[in-house]
Amino acid sequence: MSEYDYEPVRGLPYQLPEDEKILWQGSPKWRSLAVHLCHVRTITLYFAVLIAWRLLVPVLDGKPVSDAFELAAFLALLNGIVVAMAVIWSLLLAKTTIYTITSRRVVLRYGIAFTKAVNVPLRLVKNVAMNRHSNGCADVAFETSGKDRIAYLILWPHTRPWRVSPTQPMLRSVPEAEKVAEILKTALAPFAAQSLDENENRETQTATDQQGAEKKESDIGQPAAEAA
Repeated sequence: MSEYDYEPVRGLPYQLPEDEKILWQGSPKWRSLAVHLCHVRTITLYFAVLIAWRLLVPVLDGKPVSDAFELAAFLALLNGIVVAMAVIWSLLLAKTTIYTITSRRVVLRYGIAFTKAVNVPLRLVKNVAMNRHSNGCADVAFETSGKDRIAYLILWPHTRPWRVSPTQPMLRSVPEAEKVAEILKTALAPFAAQSLDENENRETQTATDQQGAEKKESDIGQPAAEAA
């Protein structure tokens, strides 16, 4: 039994209202996390260059290549350790993370040592950015409005890189990228329409207030003209 067995709803810290529905739930793919978050390919390439250079130097100096085997073997072992640690961390991260999209919000539940849950109301979402990967996964970031902000270190790694202030919550390496994009588009549509209506009403109210102010100024000046 794990700590998540006590969740009222899998991936959520609370029960949803009756009129709110879960549209999608998923977890990151650990292979995609290893490649795109931990950059295991870049790490391996870096060590490969170091090993090749170490083996090439003796040749250029006219010395036996065997002189460099010991250090090259150490670099290869170090590369294996670093990549193994990255893979293990990616596995744990994928296992302990659940992303949930409902008709009203996006919830990120994550934490290897300590569980955290971040609630992103769809009504506060201004923009959605999606970075698709060749393996069919994608990173989905949310630009939000409102005064409440979550610290970058609390959100990491579920935050858009280099967006420190304000931070942008991000779903990492989610599978079925096209399906998730379509679900988000459908879920955000009512809130986008509501925001548009509010802006139009605000503009109409501003125009009405301006007309009222102009009429008031005209009424104030009229008695003076009659008295003259």
